[in-house]
Amino acid sequence: MPVITMDELLMQKFRIKINSYSPISEASFEKLLTITTVVNLKRNEILVKEGFVARQFCFLYSGYVISYISDDSGRTYNKNIAASTDFIASTVSCILSQPSKFTIKAVTDCVLLNLPYKQFREMIFQTEDLKSFYIHYLEKNWVIDKEEREVSIVMEEALARYEKLLKNHANIEKYVPLQDIASHLGITPTQLSRIRKQLK
Repeated sequence: MPVITMDELLMQKFRIKINSYSPISEASFEKLLTITTVVNLKRNEILVKEGFVARQFCFLYSGYVISYISDDSGRTYNKNIAASTDFIASTVSCILSQPSKFTIKAVTDCVLLNLPYKQFREMIFQTEDLKSFYIHYLEKNWVIDKEEREVSIVMEEALARYEKLLKNHANIEKYVPLQDIASHLGITPTQLSRIRKQLK
C-alpha cells in the first residue's frame, strides 16, 4: 500500500471539505491548487492583525485558531474558534480591502493552505463550480451558522452552549485556553469553571 505524504493528505482533506459544500471538477481543483501555498504557523503567531487589511482565504488543515476583537482597554472578545478542516479569513476585510476589525491568531502549531483572496475571487468568477462552492460556503457559514450562534447566545443556557461546543470539538480543552473558550461562549472564566465542575 503506497504511503500518503502529509501534503497529499492535506490536499485530500481540502478537496473533501470543498465538496462538502458543493462538488467541483478535478480540473477546477487543480486550477485552485495553482494559487495555494502551505503555511506553518507557530503557537501564538498572528495570521491576520486587527487594523491591517487581510489578503488571504485559508483552509486550516491542523491545529486551532482564534479570532478576537480588542477594546480600548485591551480586553478581548473571542469572535470565533476554528479547528482542523475549517476555512478561516477576515472575509469583510478581504472583500472591501479595509482594515480587519479582529485578529486571527494560532493557539497551537497549525498547518494551513493559503489562497490569496484576490486571485481566489477572480478564479471563482471564472469557474462555475467554484462559484457554486463559494456561494454554498457563504450561505452555510455567514447565514445559517451565524444565525444559529446568535440565537444560541440569546436563548440557550451557558451549559447547553458549552456542551454543544464539546460535542463538535471533543478535545478543544486540551489545546485552547479556557479563557478563550469562555469568551467564545459569552461567559466569564469563573462561570465556565462552575459549569465544568457541575458536569464532573
